[in-house]
Formats: sequence, structure tokens, C-alpha cells
Amino acid sequence: MKKFAKELTALQDQLFEMGHLAESMVAMATSQLLSKSAGDVFDAVMGRERRLDKMQLDIDHEAVRMLTVYGPVATDLRYLLTVMHVNSALERMGDQAVNLCEDLQLLTARPDAVPKPVLGQMARIVNEMVRGALDAVVGKNARIAEHVMTRDDLVDSMNDQVVRELLSDEVVREVLRGPKDIAGALAQILVARSMERIGDQAVNICEDVIYMVKGADVRHAEEMAEMAAEEATLAANPSSE
Repeated sequence: MKKFAKELTALQDQLFEMGHLAESMVAMATSQLLSKSAGDVFDAVMGRERRLDKMQLDIDHEAVRMLTVYGPVATDLRYLLTVMHVNSALERMGDQAVNLCEDLQLLTARPDAVPKPVLGQMARIVNEMVRGALDAVVGKNARIAEHVMTRDDLVDSMNDQVVRELLSDEVVREVLRGPKDIAGALAQILVARSMERIGDQAVNICEDVIYMVKGADVRHAEEMAEMAAEEATLAANPSSE
């Protein structure tokens, strides 16, 4: 199995390289919210997105080949499955970085639209989540993965805050009364949504790391716990149906 171990290490190195590439794309896209001196990075991000797509195909093909040729079991099998899942999440993360650049172009086209401070806060947290998720992959560290996942609710709440503030009942009434332009507000909502989805991909990666390390599937854990609690309540009080 020395050949398998050597090929697995090479595949792992490819995944780490892809992770660094995706992280750089997110950092470049969010830099426009974090630094006033940041210029338009759309072309640079797009160039990296093409590389990211190619890397996804190469890694997928190699992982499938190794599954077919070696038929790994237990830990090795979980690792190869994790590589394939993380590979997919990184590609989607790159797609969202491109979307974020497009959303920011819409925003900068509205000189009267001042980005809300919460967007900068979201950008910092999302960058931290992406960096933490990749650290968890490299170190095969479930503890880091679990910490990153705790940040997801905060990003979700910030996304909700942006929508509430920019599409309040008062704003909607003003739009209905007259020619109020809300293009800038909608652009900010799109920016927040793209960052929220980047955070979701970081969480997906962390879930895969936990599966790889512990063999535990924690996807939809909260929803499953809620369903179990509801079923237990119904079982204890059948007359309430």
C-alpha cells in the first residue's frame, strides 16, 4: 500500500493548493469591503476561478480512480470521500467569490449607496471562517471545525439584519408611493447574501472534517434534534395530535 499512501499524499497536496486558491479569491473579493484603497479585482478573481474549476476536475478524477483501483476502507475511505466533498465546496466557494465581485460592481455603480458597516464585519468573519475551515482540513482537526461552525449563526443574523434594515416597511411604503430608487439597497443585500453563502461552504467543509475525523455525520444536526424532540413530545402526548 506504499503506492496508495504516496498517491494519497499527492492528492492531499492538490486539495491544499486548491484551498489556498479559493481562500485567496474570497480575500480578494472581500478586500473591496475591508479596504478603501482596494481596486477592482474582478478580472483577477475570474482568472483564478478558471484554475479552480480545472483543479476540481483533476482532484475528482484522481479520487474516483483511487477509489476504483484500491478499494480503500475505514479511515482511508472516509478521507477520500472527504476530499471529494471538500473539493466540491471549494469550487462553490470560488463561484460565490465571483458572485460577490459582480454584486460589488453593482454596488459601486451606485455612488449614492453607502455600504453598511455590518458588511465589513461580515467580510472579516467570513474570511476567518474560510481560513479556519482550511486549517481544520490541513490539520484534520475536528475542534477547529466545530469552532468555525459556531460562527455561522452570527453571519446568518448579519445577513438578516441587512435585509431588515434595507427593506424595512417604511422603505417599501416609500417605493410604492413614488420613484424611490432602491437599486443600491438591493445591491447591498446581494453582497450580504454572497458572503453568507461563502460562510455556508466553510461550514460544509467543517462538517466533512468532523466526518473524516470522528466518523460522525453532523449535517442537519439541529434539524434532526428538533424533529426528534417533536416526535418525543407527540409520543408523550398522543391526544395533542
